[in-house]
Formats: sequence, structure tokens, C-alpha cells
Amino acid sequence: MRESNSCSYWHRSIRQEGAFTLIELLIVIAIILILIAIALPNFLGAQKRARRVACMSNLHTLGDGLFAYKLDYNRFPLADGCAGDQPSSTQICPGNGPAAMGSWDGVPWILAEKDYVEDREVYYCPVLSGLFSKKKANLRYAYNNSSSASGGPAGGASDLENDSGHLWICRCAWVPPEASFNPNTGLIYPAGDDLDSGEQDVMENVLRIDGTVERVNGRAEFFAQR
Repeated sequence: MRESNSCSYWHRSIRQEGAFTLIELLIVIAIILILIAIALPNFLGAQKRARRVACMSNLHTLGDGLFAYKLDYNRFPLADGCAGDQPSSTQICPGNGPAAMGSWDGVPWILAEKDYVEDREVYYCPVLSGLFSKKKANLRYAYNNSSSASGGPAGGASDLENDSGHLWICRCAWVPPEASFNPNTGLIYPAGDDLDSGEQDVMENVLRIDGTVERVNGRAEFFAQR
């Protein structure tokens, strides 16, 4: 009997020594939570940076398509004036346009239909699409040209066909929330804060007529050109 009791005590001792106490378990959980708290902001920051880089890549792709179209037809294509998955270069839909949360004309689907652009996803800023997924139809890149119903080449912020220099062709947002048809949409510029001025959520990516893509203070540029 003594030998049996001794073996039983020995086995219990091994189990107790090999098991976690409640305090040890709580410490492990606390360490894991601390590591998650440290890693999560870095992950989210890296995700934002990746989407901004993808946005710039999209604009380069659209630029290649637009310049190739102009080379073939000696003009830039008319913009789409209405949201949706079909070309609308002869229409205008105030408040339901394809860009700037419905307040602006967008890069035309004709580029995709004529195979100048292969992937339709490049028509959308990945940051804005992620933030406003339900409004994606109204978040195509804004295009500095218009549909025929709203003035054609002369209906944009500037006349791409006749002007030269540092004009913009496509950009993420163009119309700021307070100037859009629906100022309550919550639309923000997707490329972050202006470190020079201290303004928050005012930066966007812009494709210029010389083919370059820049990160600029979109809100300031909008009001400077109106």
C-alpha cells in the first residue's frame, strides 16, 4: 500500500509541475495581446502603403491606355458620364457619375472594350474602393475630360486637347466632400496627410499629361484651379 501511495503522489507531482498555473496562463495571454497591439498598426500601415502603391500603378496603366488611344485616334476618348458597367460617353448623370462619389465624369470603359486596358479593376482607387465598397460604381478615377452631354473635351477642368504642361488627366477624387453634390458622403482623399501643411486626409495620386504620377494635396489643387 505504501508503494502504491508513493507512485500515485509521484504521478501527481509530475502533472502539477508540467501544467500551467492560472497566473502563468494569464501572463502568456497578456504577452500575446501586447505583441498583437504592437504588430497590428505596423500591418495596417503596410497595407495602406501597399494600396497607395497599387493606386499609382493603376494610374500608370490607365495612362498607357489613354496615350495609346490618343495615338490611334488623335484625341483622348470622351469620359463616361454615368455610373455603371457600360460606356456612357453621350450621357450625364448629375450626382450619379462614375467618379468622385458620383460628382465627376470618369475614365471611359471604351479603353477596356478596345483592349487598351485589360483589367477593369485598375479603373478604381484600391484605397477608396476599400473604404466605400458599397459606392464602388461611383468611385472610378476622375478624368479631366467629359462626356459629350457635358461639353466633351472642353467640359473638364482644363482642355486636354489644346492645353499642354502639367495638367492632370486622371486622379483619385478631385471633388472635395464640401463641394460635391452630396457633402455627407464622407469621401476623403486616399493618400493620407499633407506633412507640409498639417492637413489631414487631403493627399491623392494624380496622373499628369506627361505620364508621371504624383502624390499631391488634392484639396488645395482643386480650389486653386476652380
